Amino acid sequence: MTLDGMAYMQAATYDDPNGEISLSWDAQGIAWLQENIDGSPVILEGLTPMYRWGSRVSIYTGLPTVIGWDWHQRQQRCGIGPCESVDIRLAEVEQMYSTPNLAKTAELLERYEVDYIYVGEVERLYYPASGLEKFDRMVEDGTLWLDYENQRVKVYRVVH
Repeated sequence: MTLDGMAYMQAATYDDPNGEISLSWDAQGIAWLQENIDGSPVILEGLTPMYRWGSRVSIYTGLPTVIGWDWHQRQQRCGIGPCESVDIRLAEVEQMYSTPNLAKTAELLERYEVDYIYVGEVERLYYPASGLEKFDRMVEDGTLWLDYENQRVKVYRVVH
């Protein structure tokens, strides 16, 4: 028994329909963010369908993200029915993780004032490798810095 709401992550796995996720890697990445990030910088994290292991970084760090959990965003911003502002953000997060185009990604990162990009197992399960590999190319060209890495998580910092 513990009051540590992240303790379970050390040994737990999440059986996502796209593949199994060992939560210990996210626990390490999230702990690094909790210990090393000051203020409220915007973080980019991947999206999942509702009721899956999505929004975990913003949930456990309290950091703002480009778009939170789909249903909460729709309820809080639009009520019942279509919600163009949420749909646009969902599509642009998808684009930031999926496109291999460095210039388009940099444009969207700037639009949403993103400071950190989180790439973990969720992102690897939901986005194409070509889209994720571009972040390492952006490190090479000086657009990003790789601030943290473990076996399955990378945290990139946007160079402003």
